[in-house]
Amino acid sequence: MKKYFLLSLAAVVLTSVVSFAQGNPYLVVDRPFVGMGLSVSINNGEDANNASSSQINNELRSFDVAPTYGKFISNRWAVGVSFRIGTSDEERTRVQDGANSTFIRNTTVVGITPFFRRFIPITERFGAYLQPQLPYTYQIGSSESKFRDLNDPANNASSSSIDQSHNISLGVNGGLYYFINQHFSLETNLLNLNLAYNIGSRENTNSSAQSDDNRQSSGTNFQVNLVNQLSLDQIFIFNYYF
Repeated sequence: MKKYFLLSLAAVVLTSVVSFAQGNPYLVVDRPFVGMGLSVSINNGEDANNASSSQINNELRSFDVAPTYGKFISNRWAVGVSFRIGTSDEERTRVQDGANSTFIRNTTVVGITPFFRRFIPITERFGAYLQPQLPYTYQIGSSESKFRDLNDPANNASSSSIDQSHNISLGVNGGLYYFINQHFSLETNLLNLNLAYNIGSRENTNSSAQSDDNRQSSGTNFQVNLVNQLSLDQIFIFNYYF
C-alpha cells in the first residue's frame, strides 16, 4: 500500500512539474526578446603632498553598452547574440618642483558574443539562468606620455604607443531573472567563467620619432568571477520580450 502511495505521489508531482513547464506564459517557444546592458563610470581624484610640493590628478571616464537579441527555441532554451561597444579615457598629471608629467590613454573595444541560454524557473516569474557563450572582442588603444622640466628643458621627453588585441573565449554566465510584467524582465549577473585566448601587438615611439619596444604577444588565461558587489552593468540589465 505504501509503495502505491509513493508512486501516486511521484506521478502527481511529475504531472505538476510538466504542467508548469508547459504552461509558463513567459517562457514560450519562438518568442523573441531584446535586451540592453549599460555601464558608465566617471572617476576623478586629486592627491596633494605639501611636504614634497607635488600634486597628482587622475581622471577616468568609461562607457560601455551591450545590446542583445535572442529567441526561444524551446520552453527552456534560447539562442541569441549580444554586441559590445565601449570606450574609456584616462588622464594622469603630476606637477612637482617646476616639472610636470602627463599621461593620456584612449581605448575602444568592440565585440560580439553568440550564446545559448538555459532558463531554470523557480516560480512563474522568477528563476535562474545559465548561459554558455563564445565571446570575441577587439581592443585598440593609444597612449601618450610627456615630461616637461622648466628648470632644465634638456630633460624634456615624450613617447607614444599604439596597441591592439584580439580576444576569444569560451565561457558561462549565470544569474537571476524576474519578469516585471508580460514584456519586461530584469536580470542580475552573478557568475562569469571564462577560458580565454588573446593575441596582441604594441608599437612604441619615443621623442626622437624612433620606434622601440615593438612586440607581439599572445596568451591564455582562465578566470572565474563571482559577483560580490552591485554595479550598473550587473544589476540593471533589462530585456523586452515580444
